[in-house]
This record gives sequence, structure tokens and C-alpha cells, in this order.
Amino acid sequence: MWRRSGASSSSRCWSARSSCGRRWRGGCCAPGRDIPRSFLFQNPSLTSLCHSRLELLLQIANKIQNGALSCEEKLTLAKNTLQADAAHLESGQPVQHEADVVAFLQESEGLIRQLQVDVQILRDENYYQLEELVFRWAIMRLQDELVTLRLECTNLYRKGHFSTLELVPTSTLSTTHLKGESLTKGLHTSSASWFRKPMTRTELVAISSSEDEGSLRFVYELLAWVEEMQMRLERAEWGTDLPSVESQLETQRHIHASVEDLGSSVKEARMYEGKMSPNFRASYTETLGKLETQYCKLMETSSYRLRHLQSLHGFVSRATAELIWLNEKEEEELAYDWSDNNPNIAAKKNYFSELTAELEEKQDIFRSLQDTAELLSLENHPAKQTVEAYSAAVHTQWQWIKQLCLCVEQHVKENAAYFQFFSDARESETYLRNLQDSIKRKYSCDHNTSLTRLEDLLQDSMDEKEQLIQSKSSVASLVGRSKSIVQLRPRNPEHAVKSTIPIKAVCDYRQIEITICRNDECVLEDNSQRTKWKVISPTGNEAMVPSVCFLIPPPNKEAIEMANRVEQLYQKVMALWHQLHMNTKSLISWNYLRKDIALVSLAQGECQQALKSLQGHYEDFLQDSRDSELFSVSDRLRLEEEVESSKEHIRQLLESMENEDKDETVARTYLSQLKNIRLRLEESEQRLLSRIQAPSSARADGDTIQENTLRMAEQEVRPAEDLQQLQSELRVVSERCYSFLDKAPAGPSTPHLRSELDLVVNKMEQTHGLSSIYLEKLKTVDIIIRSTQGAESLVKGYEVKLSQEEAVPADLAAIQTHRQWLGEVKDKGSVFSTLEEEMVKAKEVGEQLFRLRQERSIDLERFQEKGSQLWDRWQRVCLVEVLSDYRQCHSALIQWIEEITAQQELMKPGQAEDSRVLSEQLSQQTALAAEIEKNQAKLDQCQKFSQQYSAAVKDYELQLMTYRAFVESQQKSPMKRRRMLSSSDAITQEFMDLRTRYTALVTLTTQHVKYISDALRRLEEEEVRAWSTPGPVSSWRMQRFSCMWKSRSRFPLNRRP
Repeated sequence: MWRRSGASSSSRCWSARSSCGRRWRGGCCAPGRDIPRSFLFQNPSLTSLCHSRLELLLQIANKIQNGALSCEEKLTLAKNTLQADAAHLESGQPVQHEADVVAFLQESEGLIRQLQVDVQILRDENYYQLEELVFRWAIMRLQDELVTLRLECTNLYRKGHFSTLELVPTSTLSTTHLKGESLTKGLHTSSASWFRKPMTRTELVAISSSEDEGSLRFVYELLAWVEEMQMRLERAEWGTDLPSVESQLETQRHIHASVEDLGSSVKEARMYEGKMSPNFRASYTETLGKLETQYCKLMETSSYRLRHLQSLHGFVSRATAELIWLNEKEEEELAYDWSDNNPNIAAKKNYFSELTAELEEKQDIFRSLQDTAELLSLENHPAKQTVEAYSAAVHTQWQWIKQLCLCVEQHVKENAAYFQFFSDARESETYLRNLQDSIKRKYSCDHNTSLTRLEDLLQDSMDEKEQLIQSKSSVASLVGRSKSIVQLRPRNPEHAVKSTIPIKAVCDYRQIEITICRNDECVLEDNSQRTKWKVISPTGNEAMVPSVCFLIPPPNKEAIEMANRVEQLYQKVMALWHQLHMNTKSLISWNYLRKDIALVSLAQGECQQALKSLQGHYEDFLQDSRDSELFSVSDRLRLEEEVESSKEHIRQLLESMENEDKDETVARTYLSQLKNIRLRLEESEQRLLSRIQAPSSARADGDTIQENTLRMAEQEVRPAEDLQQLQSELRVVSERCYSFLDKAPAGPSTPHLRSELDLVVNKMEQTHGLSSIYLEKLKTVDIIIRSTQGAESLVKGYEVKLSQEEAVPADLAAIQTHRQWLGEVKDKGSVFSTLEEEMVKAKEVGEQLFRLRQERSIDLERFQEKGSQLWDRWQRVCLVEVLSDYRQCHSALIQWIEEITAQQELMKPGQAEDSRVLSEQLSQQTALAAEIEKNQAKLDQCQKFSQQYSAAVKDYELQLMTYRAFVESQQKSPMKRRRMLSSSDAITQEFMDLRTRYTALVTLTTQHVKYISDALRRLEEEEVRAWSTPGPVSSWRMQRFSCMWKSRSRFPLNRRP
């Protein structure tokens, strides 16, 4: 907002100066730098000032030409008249034209004086044709000719009758002097070159024939100087920038001092008034009075100009200083690098805080500056235009800096979040990698590790678990934050954008060619420059706009990938910890079990306590070694044999000590077999779960199909065979157990056997069902991938074709073409019907898997989401046009109106003389009026179709713009952007034409009915009068009346009372 395009920092520092050919002075900027045109567009008062100044200079130049012609004419008349009087004197006759010569010379003096003033003004303003103007009109020659004629007059006529005006020496008008003057001086030059000093009385007396004549010439000299200075001050311009105002103020101070010094010369002239001879006294007194009056006026004018120049200089100097400060801040903010190459956001944040504080301090200064400008404008300051221009420039730049502050604040916030996120992500990644290595080194153990060491490792692993749990929240936070991180890499010109990307405006920005409001969604087209981007506004306009005005919104691909990488690393570390933790626990259980076995083998006493301890440690071992990598199936079987051997030894001891029930032995045997089967079943289930939980590849669909095929092959071969073998073994053992349990044995192991049997059977059913569902899931994923490949290629083809459409077609031929294409689209809809059926199946499989394990299938959900996106994109392709109904209704109505209108225009109502003909015409028009009234409903229906179509077209065009942007984001190559042409306006205008023609037809039919009714009524009245006439009634009258009566009975007319 409030931005001037293309203006550099140096040129905006003096943005209020005039652009009418003036150049910079001093050292503020290089010569030749003009005010940018964009600034003139925003300051119409300054543009008006420039135009007025140029027009004034042209008027002065034209005035010099006219004055030179008039002066030459006057001098020619004076010369001819002087020659005539000289001839009279030579012939002995008295002079006859002395008064005329004096008048001609005085007029020439005034013209030359005015020419000198005008030439001086043009020289000060450095008028570009000044040299040519002076040379062409020979102003120096006119001055020399005037001096020559005055000398001839002095010799020919009486002395003392001429007012002498000492003109500026001819050297002041020389070409050399004109070339030496600067084009920028005008009233900005020094006082020595701006005005001349009047000649002293002593100098004038020395060149005069008498002292009285010298005194008189002295008064004239003073009066001419005062008038000349008065005219120059009245015509003097007011500076438009700080150098010109300073120069004018310096010059005016010298002028004012000279004017004050002139007071002594005026007093001197007053002193010599009493010493004048009678011949010169009257002229001297009159001129002296005029001098004193003009001198007082000059003093007032000089004081007025000096006072206003001082106030103007105070305002312009303050405004210039603030403009310089504002432009320095602007250039600094525009040049700042907000890309990912500049992570020093803390320093920028501190600087922004200081800038905000400075702006708050400057607020009162700018308010005071604006108040001063308003006060000068209200006082009608002579340089009001300059004041208003500077005030507008300061206000514009102030508002722009405030907008830049909004941008900086937003960028500081987003960039701080960006660098903090990547810093946290790298820190978390490093921490997790170090933790992974530490866990691998610290918790590596084997069968030779001592039990004490294993117990210490187990305790330490629980402490590690607490740290991992705390890290989980940090990782989850990183994943959430990654979705709100902006993009900074496209801000670097080294990373050129390959296609248009969406950007968001963070401030208001206005130029002549583009207008952008805050929070507008724009498009970045070119980022080859770091400070300025080529963007497309929401209205479709393109322009180069400062990059600081925009944010590149999320998602940030690098941030999301980084967060996912950290999350995957956390899962790996957690899995590693779990595995090593289970290894440690299994080794601890194994050590305790080995102790119990050794105890049972060596001792024969306390058998019950030894057996209980053995069983407990064995169960702990089975549970702890379930996920352990240190114990294979053979190790467990071998250890199981040792345990069973120990148990058998205990049973033998118990049999020797007491008569133990055989059923207990059988139950324990079956229980041991069931536990063995359960252990193997759990191992098989664990392998199956590891396959299910293994994340699918995020590579291309072709690689995913290959990977999925390998998984199906693996699942169908080895795991299925293992489950079948376990099922057969479980079937044999369960039959024995059921037979044993049917005998209702009594013993402590019987309930345990029953629960163990149920547990193993349920475990087998669950594992078998899970394996089947997992295989079904792999097959479903394979079908979905293949279906989405075909559907995606089909959608992309139609999307490219749709994105090239400009607008909704407005003719039936184009609609028919689109309908044919729509038919093709519908025929190919079977692909998506198949895809939809597979998606339903996939959803059912995912729900079954979730019910079994309470775990989500990520790959299924991913392909379901992709299928849903393809379905949505396909629905966008299958949009239906609504123009056909309107065209059908419109064509029928327009054809009917044209036919009826043609018939009505050929008809001549009311001109027939026969009542039968008139009655038939009236019947036809009445029927036609009824038909027109019926077609009113069709017209209303056509209007409804037109409104529906217009609304549909506008909605379609809006969707088309959104759709084109969506397709461009999906396609690799950007589409060529063209202006959309709406057909809704054409359809609306077409219906308005239809309604107009319908209304015209109604009006014409109404007029015909009226004309026919009036003619039939008049004919009826004539026949009634003929019937009432005395005398025989002729047969033709009877027939005519009979026909009229029949017509009236069929088509009654409304009669007037």
C-alpha cells in the first residue's frame, strides 16, 4: 500500500521537487536524476505546479518576441520622426515632432526595460532557447539603437527634457554570459548575479551635462531599480526542494539588505530636492514622490517574501530529513535476506524492536510535521503546492514503512519458527542416533553374562525407557510443527521455481498496474531476483512486487520429511530398546531356570518347593524369551527337555515318597505339550505381526506392486505351512486333552490344563484368522494399486483437456461437442466403479484387521485416500452443462414470435367495410391474444432457465479457475494463463431481446383488437341508423343486418354506454 514503483532511495529523498527540467544541486545526488514518474502520478499538485511553470516560461518567451517587435517599431518611428525634424532645422524651420519623439523613446525605454527583466527571468530559469531568442530578436541591438537615438535627440532638442534610464550593460546579455549561467539558478543564484546595484548620484552627475540633470537621472535610476526589483520579487517563484529553497533564502537576505541600504539613497535624493533648479524641480518632485511610494511597497514585498521563505525553509528541511530517514529504513528492509541462507533472526528481532521504538518516537515528529503543513496551507502560504507535495510524500512514505513493519514482524515470527524447528529436529535426530548407538553398546549381552550384570542392565533399561517416553512427546511435537512451517528455499534466487507456486500477501501494496490486499492468495511466477518477484494477483494482473510483501505458505516438504525421518528413527530406537530389553529379561529367566534345574538334579529333598520354583522360573523364561533373539526354537526345546527331565525326576521322587495321582501326571504332560505348542504359536504370531507392522514403501506405484507381490509370495508359502503343522499337532493334543477332561479327573493341574487348552485353541484361531486377513489385505492392496494407476492416467488426460477450456460455450454446436465428450467420460466411468468396489473391500479388510489387533493399516489408508482423491478429481471432470433446456425453450419461442409478428405486420386491421370480415378479424385477434397469454408461461420458464444457466456459468467459471490452479499444481508443466470470457452476459442479453420482442408482439396485437373493435362498432351504428330510416327496407340491408347480428351473437363486443 502507498508504494511508488521504480523510485530509488536517492530520488525519493527529495520527492517533492519539481520535475520541469530542474536538476539536483549540491552533493545530495548525482546530476540529472529526475523525480520518478510514479511519484508525479501520486502527487497531482506537484504535476500541476510543473505544468504551470512551463506555461509561464513559454508566455514570457512569447512576450519577449512581441515586445521586441513593438520596440523595433517604436524606434523606427522615432528615427524617422527625428530625421524629419533634422531636415526642418537644416531648412531653417522649427522642429515639429519633439513631443512625438520623446513619447516614442520613453515607450522604447519601458519596452527594453521589460525585455531585460524577462530575459533575466528566462536566464535564471535556464530557458532552453534563451540564446537563440536573444540572438534572433537582437535585444542588444535595440538597446544600442536606443542609446544612439537618445544622443541624437540630446544634440537636436533642448537638454534636460528626457528621463534617462541607465540600462543594463550589453555584456550582461552576451552569449558568453548566457552560456555560463546554470539552468537551475532562476531565483536560486547569488544576489550578485540576480540583481544589479543602482548607479550613485556622483557617477550620474559625472556623465551628465549639469548637476541638476545628474540628480534627476539619479532619481530615475533609483525608481527604475525599485520598480525592477518589485517586479522581480512579484514574479519570483518559490523553491520546490531543499537546495532551491536554501538558495532563494540566501538570495532574498541579500536582496532585503540591499533594499534596506537603498533607504540612504532615497534620503539623499530627498535632501537634493530643495537644490534643484525650477526647470527640473517639478519633474524631480513628482518622480521622488513616486520613488518613495514604490520603495515602501518594495520593503513590504521583500519582508513578506523573506518571512515566508524562512517558514518554508524550516518545513522543507525537517521534511527532507525525515524522508531521508524513512528511505534509508525502507531500503534496508527491502534488501534484507529472508531466505534460508540467513539464520540470524535474533539480531533482526532486536533490530526490529529498536525500529519499532524509533517509529514510536518519530510519531510525534511526523504529526508535528503534518500539523505544520496544514497550518501553512490554511494560512495560504505562497509555496502551498510545495508544502502539500512534501506533506503527501512524507505521509506516503510513513504509511509504506508501517506496512513494511507488518511484513517484518510476520517474517521474524515465521523465520524464527522455521530455524527453531530445523534446529530442534537436528538436535532430536542427533540425540536419537547417539541413544541408538549407546543402547547397542550398553545392552549387548549373551549366555556368558553374569546374572548380576543382567539385573543391573535390566534396571538401567527401565531408566532408558523413561527417557524414550519423554522423547516421544518431543517427536510428536516436531511432526505437528512441520505442517505449519513456511517455505524459505524459494526466496533464494539460486533455487528458481520450475512452476508457479502459491504465495500469501502479508501487507497491502498498490501500484498503477497491480493492487494487492493483505492475506490475498497470489501466484509466484519468477523468483530470479531476491528483492523483487514477478507475481500474479487474484485478478490476474502481473507485476514486479517486493518479495518482502509475501510469505510462501506451508506445507514445507523439507520440514515434513525431516519430521518423518526423526519419527522413524524414534520408532527404530524404541524397537531396538524393546528387543534388547526382552533379550536381557530372557537371559535372567534362563539363569534362574538353570539354577533350579541344577538344584533338582543335585538334591532330592524338599521336592515340592523345588518343583514350584522350577515351574515358576520356567514360565518366566517362556514369557521373557518370547521376543528374545538369543534363544531359538531348538534352545527352547532343549531347555524344555531338561525341564521335563527335571520334572520327571521330581515325579519319581514324589512317587517314592507318596502315591501321587496318575491323572496329575497326565495333566501336566498335556499341559507341557500345550505350552510348547503355545510357545511356537506365539513365535509364528510374532513373525506375522512384524510383517503386518512393517511400513510399506513410499516409492512409486510400480515399486510398491513389486514389493507387495513379494510379500504375498512369502505369506502364502512358509507361514501358511507352519500354521498347518501347528494346527495338526494341536488337533491331536486337544483330542487327547478333551478325552482326558471328559473323565473328570481330580488334581491341581486340571483347571490349569483346561484354561491352557482354551487359551491355545483361541490363540490358534486368532493367529489363523490374522494370517488370512493379512493375505487378503495384500491382495486387496495389489488390486487397488493397479486400479489407481489406470484411473490416475485417465483422470490426468481429461484434467489437461479441461484446464485448457476458457469458459462455458454459448452455442448448441459447442454444447453438442461437449456432450459427446461427456458421453465418452461416462462410458469410462466403469474404471472408477471398479475402483470404488475395491475401496469398499479394502475398508472391510482394514476394519477386520483393526478389530483383531487394534492397529491401523497405514498402507491401506494411504491407498484409500489416494483413491478418494482420484474419485473427487473424476467428479470434477464429469460436470454437466445446463444450456440445452434454455436453448430448446428459446428457439421455440423466438420462432413462434417471428411467425406471428410477420403475420401481424402484413395485416391491415379495421380497413374492411364488411362487418363479416371485421368479425372474422376480431375472432382471429382474440384467439391470438389468448395464445399469447398462454405463451407467457413459456416465457417465464425460459427466463428461469436463463437465470439458472447464468448462475451455473458463474459458479462453473469460479470452479474452473480453482480447478485450473489445482491441475497446474498436479501437472509438471504450467498451463498458459489466458483471460476467461463469460457467456452468462450473452445469454442474459439474448433473453432480454426475446422479452422485448414478446412485449412488442403483445402491444401490436392489442392495437389490432382495438382498431377492429372500433371499426366494427362504427359500422354497426351506421346500419342501425339505416334501419331506423322511414321507407321500405331493402333486401340487402336485411341481409347485412342479419350477418351483423350473427357475428355479434358469436363474438360479443363491449359497447360504450
